[in-house]
Amino acid sequence: MHIVGLIKEHPIKFIISIAVSLGLVYYSFKDLEWEPFWQAVLSINYWIFGAGALLLVLSNVVRAARWKILLSPQKAIKTSHLFEATMMGYMGNNVLPFRLGEVLRAMVVSKRHDLKVSGVGASIVVERGLDMFSFLILAGIYATLVPTFESARLLAILGLIALFMIMILGFWVNRQHEKFKVRIEGWSQGFIDKGHPKRAEHLLSIFRGLETMWHMPKPFHVILQTGFLWLLYFMVTFLALAAFDFGLDLVTLWKLSSILLVFTTLSLSVPAAPGYVGTYHGAVLAALMIFNIDNDAAKAFAIVMHLMNYLIYTPMGAWYLMKAGLTLDLANNQDAVDVQS
Repeated sequence: MHIVGLIKEHPIKFIISIAVSLGLVYYSFKDLEWEPFWQAVLSINYWIFGAGALLLVLSNVVRAARWKILLSPQKAIKTSHLFEATMMGYMGNNVLPFRLGEVLRAMVVSKRHDLKVSGVGASIVVERGLDMFSFLILAGIYATLVPTFESARLLAILGLIALFMIMILGFWVNRQHEKFKVRIEGWSQGFIDKGHPKRAEHLLSIFRGLETMWHMPKPFHVILQTGFLWLLYFMVTFLALAAFDFGLDLVTLWKLSSILLVFTTLSLSVPAAPGYVGTYHGAVLAALMIFNIDNDAAKAFAIVMHLMNYLIYTPMGAWYLMKAGLTLDLANNQDAVDVQS
């Protein structure tokens, strides 16, 4: 489906996303004072900031290595290829509505490695599930041990309860695995008997992709990579804050980095324009406000951090997209996938 077609199909969702972004941008920057803003920008230690940018790129190598394990039941794929697809996906999220970068990277891997889009997409669902699961653990532990504001402990308790319920569901699904497998195979055979073999292939491909949730290949490696991934995200945030002249001691810097990482991660779940415009800035300003950072300096930090993400992911993703001979026209890319399947 073409991008314009998707917007026409979901106009209300598109309008809400744009409205949320515009509203937050206006609210966040309506009182901006340019002189202290530029003073904050000029005071940046670009060596420290550049180190954070390099760690951000490294985090995607780790993410690609973890994705390789999640895709291994379907096919062995080089980490370098998955890194390229990951960068294309982030670039897509920066320029396409509805966060279609996830769809784009699924199509890229499908096209280049002769896999079903549905199966690759299922592995991405598992990957995001791991991110959410680990995020709940880290946010819950931090807010329980170091509550920065009164409601943090309650939020931590609610998060840990949700996490506990997810774990119970996971154990139940694991025990029911064989039953699910038999049922999926029965449905697939039914599609084949009715003359729909491609539907059967997609159903089995989705099941194989989701199966890694309860039959995780190399679980110890996946756990280590997930923990290392969050450590890198924390270090990127920590170094970015340290690069600005906020005058914070190490303990305060550690606390602010943790809160900022939680806030910006949560902001990704809010409907927004491509590139998380507005929602990301609002989350950054809310976190810095808790620690009484100067308002204009906080706005400078929000803009520079957003630009760092945008200027790293977008050119790199575009380069890899052209290198792969693809376009942002998802309909044409899907046709290419279908021809090879």
